[in-house]
Amino acid sequence: MLESIYNIDYWKTFVQGRNFSLDLIPDLTSKTAIVTGGNSGLGYATALALARHGAHVFLACRNPARANEAIEKIERELAETAPHLYPKVEFLQLDLADLKQVARAARTFLEKGVKLDILVNNAGVGMLPPTLSKEGIEMVFAVNHMGPFLFTQLLLPRLIEAQPSRIVNVSSMSHELQLPEGGIQFGTLGQADGESPIVHYNRSKLASILYTKALARRLEEAGHDKVYVNAVHPGYVLTEIDSSAEDAVGKVMSKVLTTFRRVVGRDVEDGALTQLYCATSPEIEKKGLSGRYFVPDAHELRPSPYAMNRELQERLFKYSEDFMVKRGLLLS
Repeated sequence: MLESIYNIDYWKTFVQGRNFSLDLIPDLTSKTAIVTGGNSGLGYATALALARHGAHVFLACRNPARANEAIEKIERELAETAPHLYPKVEFLQLDLADLKQVARAARTFLEKGVKLDILVNNAGVGMLPPTLSKEGIEMVFAVNHMGPFLFTQLLLPRLIEAQPSRIVNVSSMSHELQLPEGGIQFGTLGQADGESPIVHYNRSKLASILYTKALARRLEEAGHDKVYVNAVHPGYVLTEIDSSAEDAVGKVMSKVLTTFRRVVGRDVEDGALTQLYCATSPEIEKKGLSGRYFVPDAHELRPSPYAMNRELQERLFKYSEDFMVKRGLLLS
């Protein structure tokens, strides 16, 4: 799989320039958006940009205090830079590590009776020490795939009603790196230490693209081809995602990761451009772009061979769906 890292098409994007900028975001005053992990990093930058262009934005976050601080910060910033706007920003409690709480979060939103035009599945974790979720799934996979899968599937009827609508799944170039044979060994998903912390992260980001493609295909086959679902690699961005790396990979490797991120990492405003492109650009609808993978800044790229494997896409979707159905979280 490492040969795909040297794909010339990826490196060409570094000299092609930006395909999108904040001033290309259209007026969003009639739109409602949910941004998971919207209290910090890429999520905050995404939520701020959506609110600045008039969207009603829900910050779906685990920590109420941090979410409310972010909401106040957005309101202050827009009061200074866009005083004509009255930002509509709300908190929605969401803990992706707890599937029952994920279901409650979706239900809470649906009960509000508002439409949903944009869902940005931004929240995620990096490398963690071996841990299982409450439902017995390796924690990184649980947070980065299983939680977003359930949240999206439960909100899907509202997104279908709002067509044309958008779903954006934040993946990573890491989906091309170290992985077991076959991409995902389903037998180890219930083991805290079934693979290395690096593999745990990489396979969770592979799962984001596999799910994107499987969902896009289902939507098209059901005639809901104006729900545009895409995956993005935001680039190497200066965020807090490596904050738990020391416990997972040791002090030396953690130091290397954080130092490298500080030296070459992009700021979050730049990093958010590709997911904002998928969430808002008229090009997505004009060109009918769904089930695609985009890299900075808003360039489409073919993902890894594992990500393109239709059999693996379908197997992951069925595994995830069956897991939820057995626990009464989704209907069969």
